Amino acid sequence: MAQKLLYFSFLFGVWLIYVGSMFPIFLLFMSWGQSLHVAMIVASVLTFLFIIVQRTFRGLHLINQLQKNI
Repeated sequence: MAQKLLYFSFLFGVWLIYVGSMFPIFLLFMSWGQSLHVAMIVASVLTFLFIIVQRTFRGLHLINQLQKNI
């Protein structure tokens, strides 16, 4: 349970870093509300992509471990 909480807090931190880094860039081109909204949407998409890539490489690592054991 503690491991899942640590994982979710890490993902939330990654999401906050994405929002914090993109918000000022979008603020140059849009209003404050639109910029925050777009930054949150893009950060959510990037976080989901991060999760997918992470799980894919974990699966590939497990396949490599099985091949080494054979």
